[in-house]
Amino acid sequence: MLGAEKEIVKTYVATGQVKVEFSPILDLGPNSLNATAAAYCAGFQNPMAFWELHDALFANQGEVYRADRDYFINAAATVGVDQAAFASCYDGGEAHALANEHDSARRRANISIRPTIDVNGQLLFGAQPFAAFAQAIEAALP
Repeated sequence: MLGAEKEIVKTYVATGQVKVEFSPILDLGPNSLNATAAAYCAGFQNPMAFWELHDALFANQGEVYRADRDYFINAAATVGVDQAAFASCYDGGEAHALANEHDSARRRANISIRPTIDVNGQLLFGAQPFAAFAQAIEAALP
């Protein structure tokens, strides 16, 4: 999805035709949960900050595996969110609980492949080119 994401956003999200939602797969150790919670906390302040932090953490996965709380606090600062509010959110546990809830829902749906994209019930598995998403999206549009 990450390769096609910018084109999907430009073509469909920015025009109001599509809404993108994120659902985590928390199977790469404790920092899968912490990174997801960090992105959620950024997104609570600014929805675009979620995606900015998500992309930054994804791009730096090697660091994320060894990251501590301060790493996530500092990473959030790079996307312009209020650090005190972010730290309060991150430490408060609400974002961690939400990430676990979303992961549980994904597991109940038997989704285990990263990424899995749901376009109105049609699941696309694995990294796909923009054309595959466009075909599924166009078929689902009224």
